[in-house]
Amino acid sequence: MNATAWWALVTSLPLAVGCGKSEAAARAVNPPAPPASSPLSSRSPMSHSDCAHAICADNFLVDVVAPNDCVAGAVCRLTLKLVATGDFHINDEYPYRFRADDTREVTFAGTDGSGKNVFSKAAGDWTKSDAKTGSMAVSFLLSEKGIKTISGAFKLSVCSTENCLLEQPQVKTTVLAR
Repeated sequence: MNATAWWALVTSLPLAVGCGKSEAAARAVNPPAPPASSPLSSRSPMSHSDCAHAICADNFLVDVVAPNDCVAGAVCRLTLKLVATGDFHINDEYPYRFRADDTREVTFAGTDGSGKNVFSKAAGDWTKSDAKTGSMAVSFLLSEKGIKTISGAFKLSVCSTENCLLEQPQVKTTVLAR
């Protein structure tokens, strides 16, 4: 098998069994890093358009659970769910944090001392579910009915026995207010 055929096979595996399928399938495949000369050699997380999750990376994924019953003028809550994949687990020592981008018609209700648009482990917004899963609660108020976009940087960390990764992927989702 030549290098081009091998690379085509390796890059097609995540599409076949990766993020869009199940957590078990995602853990089953951990392809090697692409060659340094490859345009895909960046190890940065993929956006949600590349997989079935808000963020897909080699060793973690992030899902956004938006509220189904958000009412304009009332406090709503969405959840950022972090799942470590493969040999990685949640870093218990890391100060998880989400800083929401300023958005017209969205008032954030964060209690972190850094501002209303900041949600953090220190403020009690982070909950670890198990060794591989944790979530960040993000509370907000929408001033009007309609579809609104919420985005921001999610500072997170997952570890293996060899090393810990510190990441800050941009998360973006839409919320419908009745």
